[in-house]
Amino acid sequence: MVKRFSELLRKFFPWWIRHYNRLEIRGFKNLPISGSAIIAPNHSGAWDLDNFCLMSALEHFKTSNPQRKRIWLCYWDKWCVGDNLWSRWVQKFSPIPISMMGAGISYELVDLIVKRGELIAIMPEGHSAALYEGYRLWKFYPGVIKLHLKYKIPVIPTAMIGFVKASPFYSNRYNPKKIPPWDREVMAPILFPFKLIIHFGRPLYFEEFYEETLDKSEFYDLANKVKFEVQKLISKYREKVSWTNPYGKRKKNAYRISELSS
Repeated sequence: MVKRFSELLRKFFPWWIRHYNRLEIRGFKNLPISGSAIIAPNHSGAWDLDNFCLMSALEHFKTSNPQRKRIWLCYWDKWCVGDNLWSRWVQKFSPIPISMMGAGISYELVDLIVKRGELIAIMPEGHSAALYEGYRLWKFYPGVIKLHLKYKIPVIPTAMIGFVKASPFYSNRYNPKKIPPWDREVMAPILFPFKLIIHFGRPLYFEEFYEETLDKSEFYDLANKVKFEVQKLISKYREKVSWTNPYGKRKKNAYRISELSS
């Protein structure tokens, strides 16, 4: 019964988000026509709503290319491997398990995904913004750069707009030992009908570093360049975001534009 219900909920989820939250995908043309790419978005809101919206974002697009119907997302293994309710729900999407015990990402799985030319996503912040944090970005970890240099596929900076208010929470205390990992967090029990936008930016290439051996600081420097591009995309919707003004100023008419090319 539970399995059947979760299957129905999974089929219903993309339709519901597109209508209830008016989820809109922008910058689709910035994704490569063929071959893999690494999507690098900001991370915000509760219940991992942005994760599930991203993994299912392309399912409704009419295309003859099956490699553009799914996005694989790097997801901590403890929360997506197992027989608990949360893991079973996550497994209905397309997670790439990442070990929290030091083993890191499963490159065997990523090898297959890249070989098939499918899309990969990773949340470089490793941290979901709470309501009081708005659109401020935390430091970007270099996992996105390591994937880029290993597979030599483009990085797609991506802005996730509206999630911090549609599914708000008021603290960000992750407890990796819990499933789901939310510990003593106050989260809204419902989803609010704020408009959601996923905006894919122009691809980034760091070709000059493909054959280089980078140290830790150099990895972080490149990750900061990805962060800068994500912040630029966010600024198309929220101007002058800062630590003292985490939501900035809403940009006039930005939410009503049906498609932005970049």
